[in-house]
Amino acid sequence: MIEQYINQITRKPKAKTVKKAKLEIIDWIGYSIAGTVTKQAKPFENLQKNLPNGNALNLFSKRQLNMFDSSFINASVGNILELDDVHRTSIIHPGDTIIPAAIAASSSTKIDAFNFLRAIIIGYETAIRMGKCLGVDHYKIFYSSATCGVFGAAAASSYILNYKNNLSTQLQNLNSSIQLSTMTSSGVWQCRKGDGEAKQYALANASRAGLTSAFLAQNNANTPIDMIEGELGFLKGFAKTNDYSELIKKNDGHLIDEVSNKPWAACRHSHPVIGVSLELKKEVNRLNLNIENIHEITIETYQTAIDFCDKDNPQNDIEGKFSLQHCCALSLIYENILEDYFKDNFLNNSSIKKIRDKIKLISNKKMTKSFPENYSASLEIKFNNGFTMKKISLDAKGDPENPMTEKEICDKTIRLINNNNCNKFELLIKKIIDTDDANDHSPITWFNDLQKII
Repeated sequence: MIEQYINQITRKPKAKTVKKAKLEIIDWIGYSIAGTVTKQAKPFENLQKNLPNGNALNLFSKRQLNMFDSSFINASVGNILELDDVHRTSIIHPGDTIIPAAIAASSSTKIDAFNFLRAIIIGYETAIRMGKCLGVDHYKIFYSSATCGVFGAAAASSYILNYKNNLSTQLQNLNSSIQLSTMTSSGVWQCRKGDGEAKQYALANASRAGLTSAFLAQNNANTPIDMIEGELGFLKGFAKTNDYSELIKKNDGHLIDEVSNKPWAACRHSHPVIGVSLELKKEVNRLNLNIENIHEITIETYQTAIDFCDKDNPQNDIEGKFSLQHCCALSLIYENILEDYFKDNFLNNSSIKKIRDKIKLISNKKMTKSFPENYSASLEIKFNNGFTMKKISLDAKGDPENPMTEKEICDKTIRLINNNNCNKFELLIKKIIDTDDANDHSPITWFNDLQKII
């Protein structure tokens, strides 16, 4: 099985897929740097001050870290603002673990743009296939971005370390890297039941563990050949069935092309509700209606969205981002979703509370059945005079069927960074976009440039 898995994840990408990898890197730069200045990032910021010097990227400081600490520290901040990329059917945020590990691995070798981007694509393919294989049942208990992200981090790192070697050596080390990753895959969803940094720690661990697996394989570490599908293997422990067809399925394209980008700083399960709320707000404005005259709001969506995001009275910024009620109210009042809208003064705002109190959630069987292929929601607003308006969304903004444009992703990154070096960041983004990855074989300097302007 592992040979078939590797054959699928190492297929050569098309030009459009390579461009998509560039956009995922640009997106990651924005939401990760923005994450470094948050309260949840403080333990990791304090930790990096006590780590030894190195030559790999450190998002918190101009002082570089060794590669293993780099992957750990940089992976800790990607999910804080809930603006990280996401693949729907695997239900994972691949960029959080894969990109920091790949950047760290690249600090140990001179790698050109095409091969670095190919490493990212291989990492995404590896992690997403594992997430699709494990499915929704796994996601009920486990944080898939960590349990599957470690495999992506390992695969991307292994390719970077071995792309100059002969094909046999490449595949052998990639095989061992993935097998070793089964021993470090972890992350349980209890982390979202309260305050703390456990969720960030899970991603930091996954990124570093994947990188470590790749280096162990590079140094001749071996494992049994069936660590994934064996009777005491990974799938047996983490999934109810041992159907690994998603791991080896033949696809024409690459799964990174199916990755969604988040336009709004909230849990992805809230995005369908935000989208329909913003659309209905346009209708409210067009008809010159007053939202203070709303009698009732009914949200229908899939059960997982309700399981994660049914919080009618959120008490902190995290609960606010995981509240369908709060996100709906914000959309109807402010016609946007910004990071500041999850601070205490908004959570406790009487006008927002008034709207939240009028919202009821209903689990829609059809939407539940179509999840995770579709993240869908409908919104119905009833006014005091009996007038009713309703809208349904099957594809949230940022999904492949309704994607953010290149400009929107680049603008998002600049908006999130929002510091005195924006001009330098704009030049770096342009440099990444304009790199002739097909013909320029010189070593990339993207992350050295990034370090200089942090």
